[in-house]
Amino acid sequence: MQSSLKKSLYLGLAALSFASVAAVSTTASAKSAAKVTSDKVLTTDATKRNVNLTGTNAIYSKPGTVKGAKVVATTTTAKNLNKSTTSRENFRAYRVAKTNRGSIYYKVVSYNKVYRGWVYGGKSADTFAGGLTSYDTFKEGTLTADQKTGTYKLANPGKTEAGLTYKQPAWTQYKIGKTIADTTAYKDATFSVDKVGTRTREGDTWVHVVNQNTADTKADGWILLSNLTQTNAFNEQSQIKVNIKDTDGKTIKEFYYTAPSAKGLNSDVTSDVYGLNSDSKNDFTTAFGKAVSAQVSGTGYTVAGTDSVNQSAKVLTGSTLNLVARKGDTVSMKVEPWSVSTTPDKPGTKLILKATAGDTSAKTNLNVIVTAGATMTTPFSGVEGQTFTSTDLVNNLTTNKLNTLTSVKYAKVTAADKTVTYVDPSSVTKATEGVSLDANGNVQLYETDYTLSGGVAGTFAKDGTAQALYTAKEVTTTASATNPDAGNGSLFG
Repeated sequence: MQSSLKKSLYLGLAALSFASVAAVSTTASAKSAAKVTSDKVLTTDATKRNVNLTGTNAIYSKPGTVKGAKVVATTTTAKNLNKSTTSRENFRAYRVAKTNRGSIYYKVVSYNKVYRGWVYGGKSADTFAGGLTSYDTFKEGTLTADQKTGTYKLANPGKTEAGLTYKQPAWTQYKIGKTIADTTAYKDATFSVDKVGTRTREGDTWVHVVNQNTADTKADGWILLSNLTQTNAFNEQSQIKVNIKDTDGKTIKEFYYTAPSAKGLNSDVTSDVYGLNSDSKNDFTTAFGKAVSAQVSGTGYTVAGTDSVNQSAKVLTGSTLNLVARKGDTVSMKVEPWSVSTTPDKPGTKLILKATAGDTSAKTNLNVIVTAGATMTTPFSGVEGQTFTSTDLVNNLTTNKLNTLTSVKYAKVTAADKTVTYVDPSSVTKATEGVSLDANGNVQLYETDYTLSGGVAGTFAKDGTAQALYTAKEVTTTASATNPDAGNGSLFG
């Protein structure tokens, strides 16, 4: 009994000792708790503040070392959230706090709003660290040739999640949701795809669709690829896949060709692809050759059926025919400057480059250009057969410093019937009847300045000509003491 009593006393004293230590520890913790010295809203680009939990730190109701901080999500929960396979559990950081100990805490919220609180973020407010790391919720990819040429319809039009389109792939950006609440009206609409990517957590493929009826873009947005039905999908019963690559193996074009003689999968349709040309040489058939040419038109490449690498002994439906495209020669184009017409339904005026500085025969034509340095030091060139845009031409002329052109100087004479004639300044004096005078009573001189405004798109061709467009503005000017119309007479192209 004595032994039992001693044991009871010992345990009691031990318990009392533990309680005393605990009390001392709690008091020390309260006295040494960290204090928040700054607490700010994050103002950087919101899409750059998507984060993932690392699992090394919990989520707290306050910065973790501050008095009264309570656990919102344990480190075990944080580890599970780190490996989550649903984008609803992505996180966004929106506040940052610093304690007197130099620790950084970020306030975060899960996209589904289940978790909200503070996570230790390291010692620097410049980068996420500690319990957080930057996170790409969605990774944009490259469209396949099939997706580029594909046409699609909504597989589940209506109000359900599967039938809706989104401003961003669903749950990849915080509080950015659907583009439209009901797609029923678009059940017969045909869409094309212009972007593709993968949600990081689910690994599923999302595409950005564009209504081919461009007058109505309300339903344009991101949708899960599996929620679309491709209307021009490959039909192996009647088609062959044609893959056109350059000599380096880079894909130029891919398309499907419907063989007229097809009788189901693995039908021999060689005669629909190959035949003899007018020179009795093996070549593409007329129909297939036109289909191939249409695909590479404007690319600067040609595909020859007579090329041995493009000839195949047998072509079957459901199979892929690989063809090689060869790049054309590089050619340089002449460029003609034209003044844009300010009158509707009337053509512009081709600008004339003055032949020599002393040429007086065209001085009465205000469209004669005498701009010094009007030379194409950088040729406007490209692969023969390749298309060029207005922007391509403008960029080239900008490089050549030909954004502005200037006409010859001229005077104006107004007849009794109000008809205005443009004349060579040397042919009139201030006493000439009807001549325009300046504020000092001398003959007023004019010139027309032309500012580059665009160009006509076209195709690079040997000995071809491109058309540059300039906007005209008449201004008053004065004559040079030596030669009022000096110019170098150089030509474009």
